[in-house]
Amino acid sequence: MALEAMGFAAPRTEEMTEVALGLGGAVVTGLAEGVVIKFAPGLGALQPVLTWGTLLGVPLVGTAGALFMKGMIGELFKGIATGGAAILGYSLPALVAPYMPKTTSQGGGGGAQLKSGQGVKELPAGPGFAPQRAQAQARVGLEF
Repeated sequence: MALEAMGFAAPRTEEMTEVALGLGGAVVTGLAEGVVIKFAPGLGALQPVLTWGTLLGVPLVGTAGALFMKGMIGELFKGIATGGAAILGYSLPALVAPYMPKTTSQGGGGGAQLKSGQGVKELPAGPGFAPQRAQAQARVGLEF
């Protein structure tokens, strides 16, 4: 087998077919998973099973198909695995956030609100103070 150096050339039919099948598999996977995840909350108690099952199952099925199939079907499964993994990576932070513990730290950007007291300047209420005055004078919205 000859060692090929990195080079740039016009893609052949095989490369274009691989890319088209991979993209097609990823797009169809994204559409199908998006529809399932969008309508899962309407199913009540089945929502977590359907959501997590879809998000974890599709990349696994795509990976298994890509490993055990050859040719165009294998390329299609590569696209399914790639699209499923991308949707899993996109959705995972929002799905895991409810199970993460809430922090009550005072500093470091933990999201906790500071308590009034020593070292905390409280702003006066009412439109007499500059930010409230600017907010009261701002005209935001559509007028018909």
